[in-house]
Amino acid sequence: MIAYADLLEEHRTERRALLLATAAEAIDTHGLRSVTINAIADHAGISKVVFYRYFGSKAGLIDAVLADVVEALLGLDEMPVEWWTDRLPHTLALAREKRHALRVLLRQAPNDPHFGRHLDHLHAVMATRTAQRIEQALGAPTGSAPSDTAMLTRLISSFLLDAYLRWVDEGDPEREQAFLAWIIDTVRFMTRRWCNAPIEAA
Repeated sequence: MIAYADLLEEHRTERRALLLATAAEAIDTHGLRSVTINAIADHAGISKVVFYRYFGSKAGLIDAVLADVVEALLGLDEMPVEWWTDRLPHTLALAREKRHALRVLLRQAPNDPHFGRHLDHLHAVMATRTAQRIEQALGAPTGSAPSDTAMLTRLISSFLLDAYLRWVDEGDPEREQAFLAWIIDTVRFMTRRWCNAPIEAA
């Protein structure tokens, strides 16, 4: 039998997720700094008191929206798989599910001195993991690389995130497999060309 306290916690978790999703839509529409709690509450169709109860302030709510999408992306990025390419469909599905939060993270947060730290954290963690994977697959880069691996990993991180969002916003779902194949080919080419590894290798 499920304890009553567990049911309450499950309900609270589900409601928090719903509040974050509706808040992300409102923030995406009105702008990260321009949006008000009243506008978010109106969009969600509930009292603003509920948002204050869960998040404390507008800044706390926006932080929660951005932290939620970052944690979800990082969680998928460390999902155990046989090949890194197996993660891509899951990440694309997440980008579609959280498209409003992702758009705020990538299009609005970078210009904000406070909220930009969420994207910085995402890039930093992804860059570290990507550098480790590149070294495991290809070894340390040679002196002929354009710059150090840190620049390459930041380029890959930025490319993937922007590609996911643009595809979700503008791509044809019927062509999704072709899009994922293009991403795989592009990242492989970028990495091998940077590291002076054979381009034809898989």
